[in-house]
Amino acid sequence: MDINESNEVYGRITRVINELKMSRQSVTIFKVVELTGIDQFIVFRYFYEKGLLRGK
Repeated sequence: MDINESNEVYGRITRVINELKMSRQSVTIFKVVELTGIDQFIVFRYFYEKGLLRGK
């Protein structure tokens, strides 16, 4: 298990994403980074691994 994939970090990202979805706001990497303060690369990797990235 990677140190960046700890339950605490991924748990915070998941909570913020769920809060944004419940309030019907758009979920973006930048918004999650702003709300959590977690490094942008870690948030990007979370989105990539969970299949949350969408192309236009």
